[in-house]
Amino acid sequence: MTYAWSEAAEERARQVIAGYPRRRSAIMPLLYIAMKEDLDRGADRLTEDGMRRVAELVGVTPAQVVAVASFYTMYKRDRVGKYLVSVCTSISCWLDGADAVLHAVESEAGVPSGHTDRDGAITPEHVECIGACGGAPAVQVNYEFVEGVTPAKAREMVRWLRSEEPDAVTGDELQDRFGGRTAFPWAIPEPAGVAGPVPACASLGTAVPSNGHVPDLDTSSTVGNGEIPMILTDRMNRHPLDSHALSTYEATGGYSALRRVLGDPGMTPAEITDDIKASMLRGRGGAGFPAGVKWSFLAPARPSYLVVNADESEPGTFKDRQLMERDPHQMIEGIVISSYATDVNHAFVYIRGEYPKAARRVEAAVEEAYRAGYLGRDILGSGYDLELTVHLGAGAYICGEETALLNSLEGKRGEPRIKPPYFPAAKGLYMMPTIVNNVETLSNVPWIIMEGGAAYAAIGPGGSPGKRMCSISGHVNRPGNYEIVEGLTWRELIFDLAGGIRDGNRLKAWVPGGASAPWFVPELHLDTEVTKEAIDGNGSMTGSGAVIVMDHTTDMVAAAERLVRFFAHESCGQCTPCREGTVWIDLILRRIMDRQGRPVDADLLLDVSDNISPGLQWPPAMTTICPLGPSAVSPVVSLLQYFRDEVDSYLAQADLLAQANLVPVSIGGVR
Repeated sequence: MTYAWSEAAEERARQVIAGYPRRRSAIMPLLYIAMKEDLDRGADRLTEDGMRRVAELVGVTPAQVVAVASFYTMYKRDRVGKYLVSVCTSISCWLDGADAVLHAVESEAGVPSGHTDRDGAITPEHVECIGACGGAPAVQVNYEFVEGVTPAKAREMVRWLRSEEPDAVTGDELQDRFGGRTAFPWAIPEPAGVAGPVPACASLGTAVPSNGHVPDLDTSSTVGNGEIPMILTDRMNRHPLDSHALSTYEATGGYSALRRVLGDPGMTPAEITDDIKASMLRGRGGAGFPAGVKWSFLAPARPSYLVVNADESEPGTFKDRQLMERDPHQMIEGIVISSYATDVNHAFVYIRGEYPKAARRVEAAVEEAYRAGYLGRDILGSGYDLELTVHLGAGAYICGEETALLNSLEGKRGEPRIKPPYFPAAKGLYMMPTIVNNVETLSNVPWIIMEGGAAYAAIGPGGSPGKRMCSISGHVNRPGNYEIVEGLTWRELIFDLAGGIRDGNRLKAWVPGGASAPWFVPELHLDTEVTKEAIDGNGSMTGSGAVIVMDHTTDMVAAAERLVRFFAHESCGQCTPCREGTVWIDLILRRIMDRQGRPVDADLLLDVSDNISPGLQWPPAMTTICPLGPSAVSPVVSLLQYFRDEVDSYLAQADLLAQANLVPVSIGGVR
């Protein structure tokens, strides 16, 4: 029988292709269309015929499409059931018992991870961080979130999915039936007729230094000589049911900054850039580079592009998901202003594939903005034009690296580029000048335009001004996202704001800036200030703002292994030190945990780590195209610096077993 897509799919494909300056950029969204068509036709995977049709539509070879599809985890080219049940086993969910949830799903399904049951109903899989760390342990069913899942509820969910009862699985129903503790006290339903989840969003709050008070969610906080405004989360707190809607955004002052910029007399691009420079706003995606300075680096060649990095995938990080789900217009207004300031007429939002609700919310907001005249041609009668394209990723952490993201957006494998010469500001998207900014970074821009760069710079300590989102997960009583003023201490953040350590346990360690960051311990760092300067000065980094808290019951060897496993899984494979080194570190850690370690293994861990990042310093020395490999040694160095006794304990047990000629039972391995 001749293979063909439905007319609706063909029409959707034409619309998708029209949204990009170059046809090849449409490969990823077209692969989603192909996979849906294949599954609707009764296939149990993305087929070769489907990929061949994508190749025909964009004018490349089938091999080039297969090369793209094979790079990403969400294009299922092997058999998959009606319901894909993805259990996060990354660090934050692992701390809250994800392994037991995974075992329950596998046991009830009757098959191990990566396999499909006999009836073709359930495919369990264990996955890396899915951005629901505040509601751990978290599961996705066909990528719709269920947070706070217990093993018993996981079994019940699998039985329900297998029954004839579910017609269309939505996040609302999944969370209501099988979810438990979430990081946010309420769920925000989607409008009728919109399919999708209601992942309970993370908690919102604001933290200021040394006032000993956790403010109410709907108020600003006062410290020093004045009131500290809630810049990023005020609308979400005051209008929790409809903060994502254009009507709410406009009613609360939204798009006033854009009107100021494009109105009469308006602001010139240079004036906007100077204001952002004066604000000292730093990038919030990890590197912390001053945003206004980055804009000024843009080369004069045209066309130029602005790309929003919304591929939030670092374990422990879930702030951008909330900002997009709860207040997408704030980001969009920031995009339009920033694009105008940098002479850009086409911008892109690259959203993580595992964030379908965020993508739906942003797409709906983009449509509203077009209808209201905030996007498109002659915005607000100013003569300025801007097109905005929403692009969905497909499961590859490495695409959070800006040059890998640009390759992915061009319809290629998401592999990082060598810098130099491929600095995005000079040779970015399609080898043209490109600004890449984070969701949170751009969401600050409207406030800065309205209140002034100096007002923003006056908030917080001099080197780390303004507000930032902090994602807190792990063994705390109140996990979630918090809008903080830098300058409070870690003691205030963990104990006053996040409610202290769960179950009355003791604090053992925390990761202060995402999975890549070297660890902090209470004996040395609890009264250190939460500022970029203080964190850098103590040998770590603020990174993505993710804080992962571990109590005294945590096996630190196992914690390090979970983090290293993530990097080994997510390596793109281009560079030998990263591709081989991360795998070997993980294998050695698992060997130690299995009580099969050798006396030399602790030194071997350091030796392999030193080959990946010579000198084992921070920031790490680079032996690779991007920082993924060198960053992966941070958990190992921290483990051996602060918790060498736990490694030695495992090795001593291995020695005793060897002397007794006993074969240990494997407990540290992964399937």
